[in-house]
This record gives sequence, C-alpha cells and structure tokens, in this order.
Amino acid sequence: MRLAVLSDHRVVALISDDEAVDVTALLRTHVDGPPAVADLGDVLGGYLDRADLVRQHAADASTPRLALADLRLIAPVPAPRTVLAAPVNYDDHRGELGDRSPQKRELDARQMGLIVLASGSVTGPGGAIELPDLPGREFHFEGEIAVVIGREARNVPEEKALEHVLGYTGLLDITLRLGGGLQEERSMRKSFATFTPIGPCILTADEAGDPADLGLRLCLNGEVRQQGVLRDLIVTVPQLVARASQMLPLLPGDLIATGTPSGVGPIVPGDELELTVSGVGPLRMPVTRRSW
Repeated sequence: MRLAVLSDHRVVALISDDEAVDVTALLRTHVDGPPAVADLGDVLGGYLDRADLVRQHAADASTPRLALADLRLIAPVPAPRTVLAAPVNYDDHRGELGDRSPQKRELDARQMGLIVLASGSVTGPGGAIELPDLPGREFHFEGEIAVVIGREARNVPEEKALEHVLGYTGLLDITLRLGGGLQEERSMRKSFATFTPIGPCILTADEAGDPADLGLRLCLNGEVRQQGVLRDLIVTVPQLVARASQMLPLLPGDLIATGTPSGVGPIVPGDELELTVSGVGPLRMPVTRRSW
C-alpha cells in the first residue's frame, strides 16, 4: 500500500498512478474530520493495526475514487517530531570522501552516530528547495531513502526493529558545504527551511518486503547523478532503527534517513531534482532562491 497526505490533512491510499481513496476515517477512528498536522504521525501509524481494513476499503468497488490529478499532495509526514540521518553509510560514498580502507569501514560501522535534523526543515511535493543567499557558499544534494516509524520504539533489539517501521519514502538531504572560515555544526548546515523534502508518499513495510531490496535514483536536470540500493548500506535499516531507539524514544511519523550513495554535487537556483525510490515514485523539487 502507498499512503499519501493531502493539503487538507486527509490521508489517502494510492490505488494506481491515477486514483486514490480516502482512508482517514479508518486510521483515525476516535474523531471525525481531517486530523491536525501534528497528529498525522499517529494517524499514519494506525495503519500497522488496521492494514487489512485499509486494503479491503481500497479494493471495494463501491469506495469513492479520487482523481490524483485533482489532489494536492504534501509531505507524507508534514510535522515529524524527530528526524535523524545516518552519515556516510554507503561504501562508494566513503570512497568519494577519500577513505576506502576495510579497517576504517569496520570502525565506522561500529561507531557511527546519527545526525539530528530540524523537523522544521521538512517539506514535500508542490514545494521547492529554497537556498538562502550566502555568497561564496555551495549547497549540495544527497538522495536518500527514509524509514518512517509507525510504532513507538524504545531500546528495541535489532531483530525486532522492523516491527516498528510503517514504511519508506524518498528524502532529499540538502547540505550547506563548509567554507569561508565558518564551521557550522553538521545539523545546522542541513536544517535550513525546505532542506529536507520527503515523499511523495509512503510505501508501507508490508508491501515493501525486505528493505534491503529498495533502491533509489536521483536525477539533476534530467541527468542521473546517484543510484543506490539499501543492500549496500554499511549500517542496515534494522541496525539504524535499533540505534536510534537507544538514543531517544521513536514515535509514529519519526524519520530516519539511511544515507546517500556516491554522486553528490552542487545545486543552484533554476535546477530541478527528481528522486525516485522503488515503489514510492518520483519526488520532483525545483531549486529556487529564498524569497524571505
């Protein structure tokens, strides 16, 4: 199943590339009407206990169909409480940064921490990546697959980690590169408004199967720049979820970006990025100059 969120905060299941059905009432049984944006993580997490009902509702021929062309999708988790990211989690990206030694890789795998991103940096389909006006500085793209948490997780063991995963979505990690003598902390460089586009929808874990099989492709202005598959991660999805749950309680709607493969590079206003994740579809984001 693919779940998406509309601009009026209704949750829909995408039943084809052209049609969707409203499943808000099935996921939010205790209150009528669309949920508040802050509640959407909890609403989406309800899928883990109501997946069969959602599937039956979507398959029922009497369920009203909505034309996707008439709908405005926003970030599938518009207000996550926590956004974490794995740094340098693909071997080819490590090599791109200059160190391919097996000994260093093993050390990195054991010691890898997680970066905290500002939840306010999240945006989604229909928006744009807005670059601040900082002369002499570069901004780089990093295409990633993000894990969406669906059930609270505290100190979960690796072998139980996937039980807490709602699904997967695309994530663009936009980064201000260091320069000019300034030494911004890593999270600050990645936490400008609009620097974490996600979407366009969530591929639920029950449909995704083994997350190691999920792949991504990123194009800049129509040219393929990055390709990767989660099987090549240094720290796997279950390991990332387990580590994150030891850091702080993970709640429904929280995001963990799994890392980026090689091929990162600069963007400027006028560019367009397109990130495609297996089963999720394309997330297209224009790059503009900040207007405020």
